[in-house]
Amino acid sequence: MYLGAHVSSSGGIENSIKQGDGYEINSIQIMPTAPMRWATKNIEQSSIEKFVEQLKGSQVKKILIHGIYLTNLAREDKQLFHLGKMGLVVYLDFANRVSQLITKNSLDVDVLGVCFHPGSQKELNYEDSLERISYGIDWVLNEVGGDQWLLVESTAGSGMNMGRSFTELSNIRDGCKEKDRVGYVLDTQHTYAAGYDWVNDIDSVVEEIGETLKFERIKSIHLNDSMTELGSNKDRHANLGKGKLGKDTISNILHREEFKNIPFILETPSLSNPKGALEEISQLKELAK
Repeated sequence: MYLGAHVSSSGGIENSIKQGDGYEINSIQIMPTAPMRWATKNIEQSSIEKFVEQLKGSQVKKILIHGIYLTNLAREDKQLFHLGKMGLVVYLDFANRVSQLITKNSLDVDVLGVCFHPGSQKELNYEDSLERISYGIDWVLNEVGGDQWLLVESTAGSGMNMGRSFTELSNIRDGCKEKDRVGYVLDTQHTYAAGYDWVNDIDSVVEEIGETLKFERIKSIHLNDSMTELGSNKDRHANLGKGKLGKDTISNILHREEFKNIPFILETPSLSNPKGALEEISQLKELAK
């Protein structure tokens, strides 16, 4: 089973590997640049070399890269749309170069791709927003070759955010010409807030995931409890077992046969400090037994 958490890249991206090893997890999620700053310049090769060097002897086996929070591919504004695309170009290029260096060093580590929030329907109608997101994804994939994927993350559906349903996620991918490198990251809190009842009807939720999205296209699951009720459309994460999902549901998700090869990544509030992160990861491992 692949269990992990979002870790900090502060002080150098290689420190994220050290942090993952300190938590004794085999999967990590990182942001290689500041989350609320536009990424417009490729990450230096020397930093990538330090990152991969740190992987030697590490127990980290799965790496998910999370895009910056400013990205909104549903924007009509040409400059903001382009900045969003360029941020994904920088991150996808990073993913490719890390993956290539991992292969060169014969390391047993997988880079899962670049996860990002698709965007908010602010300026365009619904259909045009979907088309705009798909076009942006194609543009990025055409700019950056290789075998790394762009992964559209499910959202809670707050405001005008896109990606609130499995059908909507599927429609985004279907609108792409380069769909072979397009997949998904599902968030348990977001999907619960969007109306998918993990607590009382987990079988139906898992069945719909398989039918609509296909399990092989899901590269990771953000494992978060929810502070808010089913269908609230509010993005409010809670620590494992402390929210509306609860320990039993989290455990049931972890042990679904359909998810056995998909890395689970924590994004819960306790990760904000080392002590809290260790406690939360300990809880994750306990629920995974």
